[in-house]
Amino acid sequence: MGNPYLLAARQPLALIVLLLAVLDGLTVYWWLLPLGLVAYGLMVFLRGRDPALAVVSQRPTRPRLSSATFRTTIDLIERTQEEIQRSVAQTEGPVGRLLTRITDQARELVDQAYQLSEKGQIIEGYLARVNLADLQQRINSTDRQIAATLDGYTRQQLQETRTALSEKQRNAADLTTYIERIQAQLQNIRANLENVLAETVRLRTADAVSADSATNQVAQRLNDLKSDMDSFQRVLDTAMATTAP
Repeated sequence: MGNPYLLAARQPLALIVLLLAVLDGLTVYWWLLPLGLVAYGLMVFLRGRDPALAVVSQRPTRPRLSSATFRTTIDLIERTQEEIQRSVAQTEGPVGRLLTRITDQARELVDQAYQLSEKGQIIEGYLARVNLADLQQRINSTDRQIAATLDGYTRQQLQETRTALSEKQRNAADLTTYIERIQAQLQNIRANLENVLAETVRLRTADAVSADSATNQVAQRLNDLKSDMDSFQRVLDTAMATTAP
């Protein structure tokens, strides 16, 4: 989350005005610099007062995803959410106002999808460094050493080694399951948002009374999905804490 004025100050058009002010002030006429700075400040002030920008500035910062697996899915989810937003923006009158809350809910789901993908990316990165075949070979080799040794102390050390290796193997299997669950949840989000998009297109031609009832149903489904995701996030956080790489 951030300050809308800081966000306005970093927008491309404002930065262009600032750059031109500095360049013109240094190379053309010195008085163009303060004049340009005033223009830049005025742009930032007016843009920072925009309610839409205020909403954007209050959104959680979304993580950067480098994983091709999760980046692809997130792009599809985000594209659908943007289509929902455009569809609602094109709806005028009472129906348009009714549909506005759906765009907010869809955006929240995208935020959660990013959080899930970030966790999935962390797990994916860890599993990419774990050679499961080599791990199994090490366990098998340790078993043979345990069977062959007659020294009690050596056997104890080898047994502790095997326990640690087995635990690492179990953790890797659990983390693989968590990735599958994350991917399934992301697919669920995508499918639900696609249904919401179809609903918004259909509701654009409905009367206000029908749209109110249908919108409530869509909003409730999205709310139920968000609740499910909240629960899944808590379970996932607990599970990752106990199987931390």
